[in-house]
Amino acid sequence: MSSPNPFRSLFWYSIPFFIRNFLPLISLPIITSYLSITDFGLYALSIVYGTFISGISNLGLFTVFERTFFEIDPSKRNNLLFTNIIFVFCVMSIFALLTWQFNIYIANEIFNKQQLSPLLILAFLLVSIKTLNQYFFYFLKNDERPKKYSLITVFESVLSIGIAIFFLIFYEAGVQGFLLGQIVGVSIIFLLNMLSLIFSGKRIFDFSLIKMQLKISLPLTPRIFFGLINGQFDRYMLGFLDSITGVGLYDIAQKIANTSYSFMTTLQNIFAPQVYKRMFSKDVNFKNSIGEYLTPFFYLTILFSLMVGLFAEEILYIATPEEYHEASLYVTILVFQIAFYFFGKQPQLIYAKKTGLISLLSFFSIAINIGLNVPFIYYYGVQGAVWATFTSGVFSSIFYFYYGQKHLYIKYEKKLFFILLYFIASSSLIILMLYLKQTYSIRLIMKFTLILGYFIIGVKLKYVEKIKTLIKTYYNRMIV
Repeated sequence: MSSPNPFRSLFWYSIPFFIRNFLPLISLPIITSYLSITDFGLYALSIVYGTFISGISNLGLFTVFERTFFEIDPSKRNNLLFTNIIFVFCVMSIFALLTWQFNIYIANEIFNKQQLSPLLILAFLLVSIKTLNQYFFYFLKNDERPKKYSLITVFESVLSIGIAIFFLIFYEAGVQGFLLGQIVGVSIIFLLNMLSLIFSGKRIFDFSLIKMQLKISLPLTPRIFFGLINGQFDRYMLGFLDSITGVGLYDIAQKIANTSYSFMTTLQNIFAPQVYKRMFSKDVNFKNSIGEYLTPFFYLTILFSLMVGLFAEEILYIATPEEYHEASLYVTILVFQIAFYFFGKQPQLIYAKKTGLISLLSFFSIAINIGLNVPFIYYYGVQGAVWATFTSGVFSSIFYFYYGQKHLYIKYEKKLFFILLYFIASSSLIILMLYLKQTYSIRLIMKFTLILGYFIIGVKLKYVEKIKTLIKTYYNRMIV
């Protein structure tokens, strides 16, 4: 079975990754000049609400969309996209009206922050429209059209950040302007996507496709609910038990650390279609090649995570005012935890239709998260939230890995776990040096030594050679 050129896909998928992650980092000096840590805290808390309600309003459809794409007849895929967009848009509209009506009550009774009330509807609209755009992006990714995917996602990022900064500078609109500018940007992309879909041919709303997906997605609703709480609970508790300033520091740390997760997701855009094809393949050898196929992607994931984690303090020193620099330790710890998510990126349980088990695992994950966050934040503030997130994230990854392997075994290569062990040792060493307040010059030498050691491992395992091949392929064959 032939496969698309992964190097060409990597090139096109890497463009939106670098734009969507480094554009916010590059713009941080401007944004932090107009938004204080408290402003960032309010922004983060409003996004907590927007993410939670938007996630619920999807009814789990976003999770099963990719699986359904490969399961149904290719002639029905455009109708699948159109049907999902219309259905989810209608559900989101209901939640938008409820948010508009009860925003003051939600801000006062749930967040205990009255100043959040005007931000809630804006945050919900922003996250919801971005989610609707994600359906289009997933469609292009699964249809293996990386060039178009790249151009549209880059345009969305540049437009939303650009308009948001324009509102900050020229209208001095604060947090509301920052949210509104992003809403305008993502809305333009959504309208263009819809017009492209509608005028590309006759599109019908196929209720049978919704019904087929809901049979799988509705059992996932508890998992979505628990997963959203699990992902946003730390910020919520920081705002409730600690301070908005603490939420701001934590949010800055998460934004930088999440570039590692975004990079992993970029690689997933390349390997996920091939993983699904191998899972559904009747060729036993092809199906059993998943582990070997994934190892180079894991090496690249850890390489990027290691660089972000080790050089977090340098990134913050360059990009932000001094009041934000405290977050460097938090970035390193959070990146340490995020790297374990690679194993949870594999769709073993979705393939096996074990959606009930996914919800159960999500329940245990949130129980661990809440059980740790409440006392840790109460006694240790932001650092407590970071370590609670780290601990619960690692345990959750172990659970998903164990049950994923149980229901669809992936034969991972041993060298993959050697790479993971090196990453664990390197991250632990730097975190220890930060806590012991080791002199900066020694820390810097150690950082470069650890990166060099990782490259040497890559040479020994012949992954650096594959990266060189990727670059050569770009110059020789890429932009076609």
